[in-house]
Amino acid sequence: MFIPGFLISIVTFPGVIIHELAHQVFCRLCGLEVYEVKYFQVQNPNGYVIHQSSDQPFKVFLTSMGPFFINTLLGILIILPASVELLVFNEYNNVLNLVLGWLGISILMHAFPSTGDARVMVNRILKNPEVNVIWKILSAPFIGLIYLCAVGSFFWLDLLYAVAVGMLVPNLLVMAL
Repeated sequence: MFIPGFLISIVTFPGVIIHELAHQVFCRLCGLEVYEVKYFQVQNPNGYVIHQSSDQPFKVFLTSMGPFFINTLLGILIILPASVELLVFNEYNNVLNLVLGWLGISILMHAFPSTGDARVMVNRILKNPEVNVIWKILSAPFIGLIYLCAVGSFFWLDLLYAVAVGMLVPNLLVMAL
């Protein structure tokens, strides 16, 4: 089933906003100046952060991978109360649970860094002769996963990730209790 990307981005706009906010937060944490931010727009790209570049691999890695960390953590925290209530109390009629579920899934769906983020990591880490080989070895699998996830998004991998994480983590917590 093909659904145009702009419709998906409109329905899941909170995830786009958090994705870009995550880039901005990690830029600030790494001391990189942010020049321009577009949190959401109905065109390609849906959002962006233009910031100072860095040749320090740790800063490049964090600013590129920031959305994965923030969107995943925040998405889990938001969907957790609704999921636990569904799992423990079988409460399906609570509107707040539906809103939290939509918000959590929307945020989790936009956890994957973009291919643009991967290209930055390739240019600033892999192709940079000044970067230690350890950083190249550590970052290469992440870069590969970003490209793999970009291809997988055509097959709804981002939604599969969101649903799996949104269901798996709460199930594990309920089982542990």
